[in-house]
Amino acid sequence: DVKFCGGVSEAYRVGRSALAAGGQVSLHSPSGPVSLLQGGHVTAALRDGMSLEHAVYEASWRAELLSPAEIVKDGMLWIPPGPGLGATLDGAVIDRRGRRWKP
Repeated sequence: DVKFCGGVSEAYRVGRSALAAGGQVSLHSPSGPVSLLQGGHVTAALRDGMSLEHAVYEASWRAELLSPAEIVKDGMLWIPPGPGLGATLDGAVIDRRGRRWKP
């Protein structure tokens, strides 16, 4: 998980090291849309055709959290082209729905 290994840059470094040593990398990202975009960016940057485990659509309101909303089509995550992760969190949705997120 990108969120557990030190962030996007560290996940990329770990992935590059594993690939350089002949290993494979498949990120795990079941935590939410921001974590999924982070994992998607790292996966795309590593460019070895690996998979990215994700859990989307488990909450009916999840699509409200980001603009643009997550798009997973034919098993592929669309990476938005904007700056940073390419999407913006909706603070009002977090305020309204955040109590449902539990560690």
